[in-house]
Amino acid sequence: MTVYDVHATWDDTGWWIVTVPDLGPSAVTQCRRLDQAERDVAEVIELLTGEMPGSYALTLSWDEVTAAATDARRLRAEAEQLADRARAATKVAVTELRHAGLSYRDIGTMTGISYQRAQQLVEG
Repeated sequence: MTVYDVHATWDDTGWWIVTVPDLGPSAVTQCRRLDQAERDVAEVIELLTGEMPGSYALTLSWDEVTAAATDARRLRAEAEQLADRARAATKVAVTELRHAGLSYRDIGTMTGISYQRAQQLVEG
């Protein structure tokens, strides 16, 4: 499957200019919202290559308009990693506490989850 790199640049007129560098300088379109880029670039790819949507993949990147958006995306990724670590640590703690003979209600209180969830983690 072909993977096309797609790049969007914010224009001061209020449009995203979207290019597919692998297809040359004529592979350009524009859209008002970034979530429209993939749909619009699909038309460009079909016109230039004859490939139909679904027969290729797109990798979308864009110029940062503000540092705040970059920070927000970075922090969300960090939060997701921490959430994954917390889930894993909770499962270990619940298992250890249950093996130590504690009730599911005590385990829930100690780990900050419901006793039902503690039971699911042990039995699942």
